[in-house]
Amino acid sequence: MTRFAIRHPVAVAMAAIALISTGAVSLSRLPVDLMPSIDFPSISVVTAYTDVAPEEMESLITRPIEQSVATIEGVSE
Repeated sequence: MTRFAIRHPVAVAMAAIALISTGAVSLSRLPVDLMPSIDFPSISVVTAYTDVAPEEMESLITRPIEQSVATIEGVSE
């Protein structure tokens, strides 16, 4: 192999250039998704009750609703 490379340097250089070109073209066409689409499960509970302190609203209304909704399985929307 080394004898062939020494006797035919142009052929070896052309083969190296062909390999490098093929690698560069393959690399440029390689699909890479740096930020894939990921959907995190989330839920939002919004409550409104006038003339009530925020602490009471959270302890009396919002927390019980959140706790009951958190136990439901298979909720899609």
